[in-house]
Amino acid sequence: MFKKIAKLIKLSLFELSLSNIYWMIRLKNFNFPILIFRSLHLRMGKNSRIIHRAGRLHLGCRWGISRYKESDLTIYENGTLEIRGDMKIYTGCSVDICSGATLSLGSGGISNGARIVVFDKIIIGHNVGISENVTFRDSDNHCIIGSTKPVTSPIIIGDNVWIGINATILKGVTVGEGAVIAANSLVNKDVPPHVLVGGVPAKILKENILWNTPSMIKVWDQEPRKNHKSVDADDRS
Repeated sequence: MFKKIAKLIKLSLFELSLSNIYWMIRLKNFNFPILIFRSLHLRMGKNSRIIHRAGRLHLGCRWGISRYKESDLTIYENGTLEIRGDMKIYTGCSVDICSGATLSLGSGGISNGARIVVFDKIIIGHNVGISENVTFRDSDNHCIIGSTKPVTSPIIIGDNVWIGINATILKGVTVGEGAVIAANSLVNKDVPPHVLVGGVPAKILKENILWNTPSMIKVWDQEPRKNHKSVDADDRS
């Protein structure tokens, strides 16, 4: 136990937040499944939970020698964060798991500036690559009078999905396995497996696509920008 705390203190001088030690002690869990990096603020409301199935969540990490930005993870009363694999969410993120809601994370990476707001449920699959400034929001919070559509509905992101820079994923969307979402897209309808979609709102640009899907967690461990670039909606060759 003391060796683990000493190691965290040493790492905290350079990369990690000392709040790792606080949460380990508060939750009485010295195998705490989240590594909290500098400038990340974690808040947990009454009866909120972190369920650890497998892997570890690296929260608020940075690319290379880039600077840390203010980042937040807030789990409100009775909210749940489920960790099912090795996932990295980079600095500048803002994650809100609202009262009674669930965020379930698989494996892969979510780049700088992610905005995730969960009012019901968001499930992210394994081996995903999600670029900068992507927004996930599973609720409109307001309804149009006369509309029969639900205000809130879960979002499901399948395995081996690639989401480009500045994309927005709205309520009730399921993104199929192996799909690619182009940069700056607004996704408000289901995306079939193995297609490229793009635009506002997003439409199918290519079908039966395959993209190079090495283990994303290994790719994101390498130097940034050399392995990732945003999907270009105009690249239809």
